[in-house]
Amino acid sequence: MIESVPKFERLMNLVAYLLASGEPVPFSTIRKSVVGYNDFAREDAVEKRFDRDKKELREIGIPVEYIASDERGRDGYFIPRDAYYHHELDLSPDEAALLVVLANSARGGNDAISANLRAALLKISIDSPLQEEVQRAVSERHMKTFMRGKRDRASLDNLARLVTAVGEHREVKFKYKKTGARDGSARRVEPYGLGYREGEWYIVGRDLERDALRQFKVVRIQGAVTMKKGPGGEFDVPAGFDIEEHIERPPWEFEGEKTERAEILFAPEVAWMVEQGLGRDQKFGYRDDGSGVLHLKVKKSPTTHQRLLHYLAAYSGQCAILAPSWLRRQAMTHLKELGKRYA
Repeated sequence: MIESVPKFERLMNLVAYLLASGEPVPFSTIRKSVVGYNDFAREDAVEKRFDRDKKELREIGIPVEYIASDERGRDGYFIPRDAYYHHELDLSPDEAALLVVLANSARGGNDAISANLRAALLKISIDSPLQEEVQRAVSERHMKTFMRGKRDRASLDNLARLVTAVGEHREVKFKYKKTGARDGSARRVEPYGLGYREGEWYIVGRDLERDALRQFKVVRIQGAVTMKKGPGGEFDVPAGFDIEEHIERPPWEFEGEKTERAEILFAPEVAWMVEQGLGRDQKFGYRDDGSGVLHLKVKKSPTTHQRLLHYLAAYSGQCAILAPSWLRRQAMTHLKELGKRYA
């Protein structure tokens, strides 16, 4: 006995068969030839299954049509290729350039909109005859400048020096301005790696003054980066160091000694977006009313709430911190202070 197949596979079998046939196919032939319809179910049951599948395919834009008799007297079902396949895109250089800029914008985002935008741009790029040539030309002009945050000649020069320092294992010095600070502070760092995340470059290494591994956003470096003179090779990168592991960490995992699990409640209207944008070590579970709870790791520090609230601001009015209690208290105190300040 032929086993039943999942509905998605059955639909794809039907679409592939009708597209490959090149001529109308009667239901009796589909019944015998297409996996998913050629089982031992009753004839009327399979016919109802086929009717439901036709309707579902039409609803998603795949036109399964029927012709009673073509020029050669044949009847049956078919999919018009002109209606199924997209026409080849004929993009101008300016239009293609705009798509590349959009692609750069969506590349680092983890939210549902960025993910859908990346998928749409991928489909378009496959059909574009200008894709390779224009992508290369536009990348040279826009890739370095189309990034969030301030980008000037000094930032690019610092980036070049940091690349050299990482490669030659040379200590660097620079003045770094943390978020919310008035002035920058002097840092001496052994740079282990340089990474790119969500439109920003980060240098990761051992902060010699604090004797701890730290991550620095390159655009927050004030003035010029200086490298220690000498042949290089002044330090060894720890075994197993992985730059991606560090730059992919969310900001609420940067500082603090004790790691705890936090729970964030999201309203039904935005729960699906949170689920699609899950990050490393994050879990999400739905409730019966359609809301959902995000479970993530946080490090306990006086600034944890600020780092997390920056992320939650995108869901303003649609979320609430459930646990831990200290994080909820931090957030409530911070929001009350903001309310007094800007009331």
